[in-house]
Amino acid sequence: MESSRTKNSLRNIGFGMINRVVSILFPFIVRTIFIKTLGEEYLGLNSLYSSILQVLNLADLGFASAIVASMYKPIADNDVKKVSALMALYKKLYKVIGFCILCVGLAITPFISVLISGEPPEDVNIYIVWLLYLANTVVSYLFFAYKVSVINAHQRSDITEKIGAVCRILFSILQIIVVAVFRNIYLYVFLTVINSIAYNLWCARECDKRYPQYVCSGELDKATKSQITRNVGALALQKIGNTVSISLDSIIISAFLGLRIVAIYGNYYYIVSAVSTFINLIYGAITASIGNSIATESLEKNYTDLKKFFFLNTWLIGWCSICFICLFQDFMSIWMGDKLLFGMGTIFCLVLRFYFEQIRKVILTYKDAAGLWWADKWRPIVGCLINLILNIVMVKAIGVVGVMLSTVISYALVEIPWETHALFKCYFDKSEFSYYRQLLTATISLVVSGVVTYKICTYICFNHIVSLFIKGGVCAIVPNLIFLLLNIKNPECANGMKFVKKIIKSSY
Repeated sequence: MESSRTKNSLRNIGFGMINRVVSILFPFIVRTIFIKTLGEEYLGLNSLYSSILQVLNLADLGFASAIVASMYKPIADNDVKKVSALMALYKKLYKVIGFCILCVGLAITPFISVLISGEPPEDVNIYIVWLLYLANTVVSYLFFAYKVSVINAHQRSDITEKIGAVCRILFSILQIIVVAVFRNIYLYVFLTVINSIAYNLWCARECDKRYPQYVCSGELDKATKSQITRNVGALALQKIGNTVSISLDSIIISAFLGLRIVAIYGNYYYIVSAVSTFINLIYGAITASIGNSIATESLEKNYTDLKKFFFLNTWLIGWCSICFICLFQDFMSIWMGDKLLFGMGTIFCLVLRFYFEQIRKVILTYKDAAGLWWADKWRPIVGCLINLILNIVMVKAIGVVGVMLSTVISYALVEIPWETHALFKCYFDKSEFSYYRQLLTATISLVVSGVVTYKICTYICFNHIVSLFIKGGVCAIVPNLIFLLLNIKNPECANGMKFVKKIIKSSY
């Protein structure tokens, strides 16, 4: 059973990696051409609208996660009737959600200009562009998105990843041509709409071909409906809090600091989010496997696995953070030029936010896999309110740095302690203090590794390209070597290394 879970996870991660490379590389090229051809204000408008639509996607309210989680057991039991009933419910809900997003999006259209500080680009109709972005979101709900859940619930996200990669390559090439040759932002956004339709239709066809036994029909029993309703209620609160905390950053920067700062912030955050997608891919690919382990293995086995995964995650996140601090400015100078750079203080705050955001992944993955959404249902709302209030206050006082620090404060004081306590109390039935001791030890090791690496990199002063490669080599060796030496006697380190060796052997 465990080997099967490992195989599925490896396959999902492998094809997910391919799709992530594609989804990072091609948009990177598009973004570069976009800002060089049309200017940073256009790119800022693109980032603003994407953030607004992330907030509108709150209409989903966590239905997808709740229903996919409900599919694990009936799929394992080969209960075709129940899976079909879940699909029928999912289909109905998504139609309602799509219609709600459309209505709200149309309602706020006249007020879009309020969210833009200063003047928008003169030769573009901001309302038409907004409606195209809105259409892209709505069609995702209307065109067979519910069938993607069936594929993912079978631990076959590699299928959707392959489809996503092909669609991304084709439509990114078309977008590059549209931006570079025609300089037409309307056609650029319209292609994203066509891409969404093509992706969902292709996934629906694959679902029908591989799982023809499932047909949208039937009614769920009262117990299942009650459980889904309960989970959706908790997930709705979580999604509201998490989305507002992340998406409102660009909106607030736009409203207070203007589209140019949004574009610069977006450039940095694009690189950070690109790395985050690989990390999220790993956890997205293994969530179903962890869910299966929770259903079949002992608490002690899962607790040992959690400590092992947490150690590896901390190492990975810490190493990425050190690389960001040491390499960011050289890379951004090569990519966008010295005029579109933030200061090092802003970089430190951005990296700190990345660290606190990603260090939570193991706890959140186990919480989701165990279906413990109700245990800390008010956490995201409280964290979101604190983040929002601090955002508004601190952006006026210290600018974009305040936006980042407000998120760090809400993570450190509210989100992390609350969600950790919920998992340890409701699932492991243990105190979480051993977890915090492990977190503190690992963080101290990373700080030591980071300080030494950064100090070495300050002595590397060549042109940006040469410095980037030399510093990259330093970052590849020095922090990892120091971190390993500082934790060599740690039992989680030994377990983690054994797990990595097992993964490498399994991949051959």
